[in-house]
Amino acid sequence: MKKFAAFILILAFLAVIYPSYAQYGDSDRADSILRHKEANLPAWTFNINLVDIALYGPIVQMEFKISNRGYLVPWLRYSYAGAVSQYNWTNFEDDAKMDPVSTAIGLGYKKFIPGDKNLQHVYWGFFGEFIYEKGMKNTGSDYEYEQSRTAVAAYLNFGYRWKSQRDFYWSLGVLPGYYYDLTGECTYTNSGGPVPDLDPKKHNLTAMIDFSFGWNFEE
Repeated sequence: MKKFAAFILILAFLAVIYPSYAQYGDSDRADSILRHKEANLPAWTFNINLVDIALYGPIVQMEFKISNRGYLVPWLRYSYAGAVSQYNWTNFEDDAKMDPVSTAIGLGYKKFIPGDKNLQHVYWGFFGEFIYEKGMKNTGSDYEYEQSRTAVAAYLNFGYRWKSQRDFYWSLGVLPGYYYDLTGECTYTNSGGPVPDLDPKKHNLTAMIDFSFGWNFEE
């Protein structure tokens, strides 16, 4: 099911960007992609992805230019504020809660292919992420326990960016990826002992929507 969802996200993204980018002739695209022409891109940017509140948490991201078209991109994702993250931890039940310290930090690379007048760009990239989450289960009972998790994740990133004349932009893309739990601990709060026969560690495909808005900065 997760593979199918990731595939649908990619198809939807391609359906949105292709009509816009297809308007340029073959020679224009060849000049942009193959000849590596000079791109009028900002020194750094700041953007916010609020749509992933519906998934795994909002993302705050900065992009620092390190080459003609390439950017080093750190991000912070607040997984506590994500609806899917909350559901994975609590099933939206009263006897479970996710801790507000649950966050993820990531670092990646992003490269842009300029379009018409440098106001539209296709981009691609990749990211690595470290995740820390914890919460409580069976709260208020004799079997209350704390669960914590550390994990790593890797993502590909494909998207399309529209820039206004006043250094404001918005982006639409997808982030298909894979996560792998490094640790998963469950400890009773009353005794401090481990919960027997419970191994919460998992690994699987995942995906996020890259729908963000932000600002360009020249210096």
